[in-house]
Amino acid sequence: MRARHGRRKRLTSAAQFDHVFKRGARMGGRLFLLVYAPNRGRQHRLGLAVSRRVGGAVARNRARRLLRESFRRSGPAARSGYDLVVVAHKDLVACTQAEVDREFRERLGRIERTAGAAGAAPAPRA
Repeated sequence: MRARHGRRKRLTSAAQFDHVFKRGARMGGRLFLLVYAPNRGRQHRLGLAVSRRVGGAVARNRARRLLRESFRRSGPAARSGYDLVVVAHKDLVACTQAEVDREFRERLGRIERTAGAAGAAPAPRA
């Protein structure tokens, strides 16, 4: 049986992506850029942006698979959910799943620590 996450755990429209890019906070790194904004639910929702700079179709699909699996393994949101847009970098394709998982978990941990320290979600960008 395949483990899948349904539409409730995905960003599905251009408007949702635009909202995150315009109002969200950014967290850069070696493998990917994470843009996040609080949502009204208690679950994180994932959107992927993998451009041709990452490589050909095979490389882009590998990057998407690695990121989706890291999201799936990250588990449920602790207090409140976030809309997450992950912009893949070229180096991501050469990494193992464990490396991507580690960076993804670190980023989510930083987001939740920031939200927990402030007592609420971080202030969105204007």
